[in-house]
Amino acid sequence: MGDTFFGIQLAVQSAPRDPWRQLLAERLRRWQRDLGHDDQRTLFGGLANHLREALARCPLGYWDLVRDGRAEFEEWQQGLEDDSAETWAPDPSGAKLDHALITLLFLVPAGSPADQLLGERCDLPEAHWLLRDTFAHLLETVAMLPFEHVRRTGVYLTPGGVQLAFSLPELRGTGYEYLEPLG
Repeated sequence: MGDTFFGIQLAVQSAPRDPWRQLLAERLRRWQRDLGHDDQRTLFGGLANHLREALARCPLGYWDLVRDGRAEFEEWQQGLEDDSAETWAPDPSGAKLDHALITLLFLVPAGSPADQLLGERCDLPEAHWLLRDTFAHLLETVAMLPFEHVRRTGVYLTPGGVQLAFSLPELRGTGYEYLEPLG
């Protein structure tokens, strides 16, 4: 059995000059290097707490846990890398540009303590999958991960600049159909 993939993505209403978003970008810039386990714990614990604070401002989200998920991890990562390489163009409809997408990705060895933790914490009734309380629970899980048992991670803030943003109609449109409304 291969590695397990866990990913979580949230659309946060956060305009370009929003202090919440600026703090998020500062946290990410501070950690732009290879990190040891303790540094990863600090980074992802801080990100998880920061995202939990914003859940009331998250209209859309998605998460997934995939066993034998190395290909899923690479697909998400490649898609996000491709998006970041594209020239960003604002929504031509004139809709307010006030949303950012934040994505956290993890690849953990099958059977490891991290895999067991994710399996236990993600074993939720389907009716609860898209509740804000569930996303809070999943973000708590991120902060609990034993990073010595995590193979790969990724963090993405899109669009790529702190002065850029998506409109909500964009995030409900082509390319983002997988994002679901949160309850």
